[in-house]
This record gives sequence, structure tokens and C-alpha cells, in this order.
Amino acid sequence: MLRLSAGQVESLWDEVLPVEVRELPEDLARIDALNPGLLAPIAAHWQGEAEARGRSAAGHGRPTVAIETYVRLMVIKQRSGWGYESLVREVSDSLHLRRFCLISIDRRVPDESTIRKLTRRLGAAMVDEITRLVIAKAQRETRFVGRAVRVDSTVIEADIRYPSDAMLALQGTRALAREGRKLLGMV
Repeated sequence: MLRLSAGQVESLWDEVLPVEVRELPEDLARIDALNPGLLAPIAAHWQGEAEARGRSAAGHGRPTVAIETYVRLMVIKQRSGWGYESLVREVSDSLHLRRFCLISIDRRVPDESTIRKLTRRLGAAMVDEITRLVIAKAQRETRFVGRAVRVDSTVIEADIRYPSDAMLALQGTRALAREGRKLLGMV
């Protein structure tokens, strides 16, 4: 079930915390002013999926991670270079990151497999669309001049092809043959 907003973040426990802990650091506070328009492509993607399936993702199925929380988790992942496991562990341990991701103290951080599956479901095209929106917003605010942009696709999961014994033996044989040809050329 699609959920765009995370709902209430504050709880009774927040009143016990010092003010310094409740306020976001300066860098996260700037990112926190994220335009809600960034969520529009994701909602449109899910609406298109619903039309293709013949039923709405907003009313059927198990509730997913709030998209607002997911986007903020991906911002932290891109910004810090963490993997999914590290991301979940660090957000669980940090009150500032929890508040930034709109996860209250009394709720659990989404499991890393849930975040991976949601990333796979949205796909690379959606990540590109969100990236274009962020760049357009930054250009409107004249924070930078867009000359060239490099897109980091580390949010897209890929299968790893582990080396087999036969492939390692083949590579070793090729390396020995290459070195042998070099020796013949020297003689």
C-alpha cells in the first residue's frame, strides 16, 4: 500500500530530549527543506503501475515505507556512501538521522531488505527523474551552474558474478601466456 507521507514524527519521548538533540544539524536542516514536488514522480509511477495492474497500490497490499522517508533515506545513503545495512544501522543509532528521515523514536527503522526491494521496484528511470528535479530546483535557486552532471547509480542493486575456479584458471593461464610472449620478445 502506497504511503506518501510519514505522519507524526514527534512522540512523548521527544519532550524529554534536550533541544540540541531535537533540532537538526545545519546541513540536514537545509536538506530538510526538500520540495514536496520531488514526491510527485513517484506517485505518478505508482499510479501508472496501478492502472497497468487494474488496482490501486494506495489501497491494496501491505503498507510500505512512506515515500517521504524512503527519499530521505536515499539522500543519506548517497551523501554518506553507506550500503543498505550500514544505512539502517546508522539511522537506528542516530537521533538526528531518525528525525531527518521522519522516523520517530518509538518506531523501528525499515529493514534493509525492504529498502532494497522498494529501490528495485521504483527502478533506475525513477531515480533519474528525481535527480533531474533536484538539478532543476538547484538551478532555479542559482546554487550552481549546470554544465555537466554525473549520476551515481549506487542506489540500483545489481547481481554479483562471483569468480569460478575455471575462470580463475583461465585468467591465470592468459597471464602466464602474456608474460611468456614478453620474455620471447626480450630474447
